[in-house]
Amino acid sequence: MTTSKGGAPAFEITPEVCKKAESLAAQGLTLEQTAHSLGISYQTLNEKRKQFAEFSEAIALGKAKGIATVTNSLFKKAKEGDVPAIKYYLNNRDNGNWKDRATTEHTGSLKVSDLSESELDSKLLQLEQLLEQSAKT
Repeated sequence: MTTSKGGAPAFEITPEVCKKAESLAAQGLTLEQTAHSLGISYQTLNEKRKQFAEFSEAIALGKAKGIATVTNSLFKKAKEGDVPAIKYYLNNRDNGNWKDRATTEHTGSLKVSDLSESELDSKLLQLEQLLEQSAKT
């Protein structure tokens, strides 16, 4: 290792460092946590990612491996009949057909500038009640 201006050893990108960064990312660590685990600052990690494609690729590959592992576990749980897992999987993979929220569309119009303050309060209360009823169904 060479030394940097401040006398501390410079951080070098080696195959071992890439392998460690990949492993940390695969475990779900954030970039900040990865930097800390490697003994460098977040800024240094970002600089090295820009300078060394193999380092950036190792982190991206690790992240992809971690996501694949968790996705496979979730899929396995869903296939085993775990209802929350099934619901989560479908809500995220096919949310056009599976979602938790109902959408409500307002088709009328209301010109609030023509209302008195008490009339406006009354209309807002009506809208809140409609929204509550809509949320219950």
